[in-house]
Amino acid sequence: MSAWEEYKKKVGSTRPWDILSTNVERATDTEESMRYSTCQECPEFIKLTSQCKQCGCVMKLKVKLKAAVCPIGKW
Repeated sequence: MSAWEEYKKKVGSTRPWDILSTNVERATDTEESMRYSTCQECPEFIKLTSQCKQCGCVMKLKVKLKAAVCPIGKW
């Protein structure tokens, strides 16, 4: 598998620009809070930038998307 294919697999079906769309379903406040708390406790979380080492996403935004998934299956 190429590096690009591996990256796309880790990111999942959501894309960073989905956060700007009014047509993309949002997670509830409870889901968002639970997801972000899980991220903050994960060793793959970069505190300085709030990014995931696995997918590179800014987690403060990714956790808001209902269809988003953790690349290592934590949520």
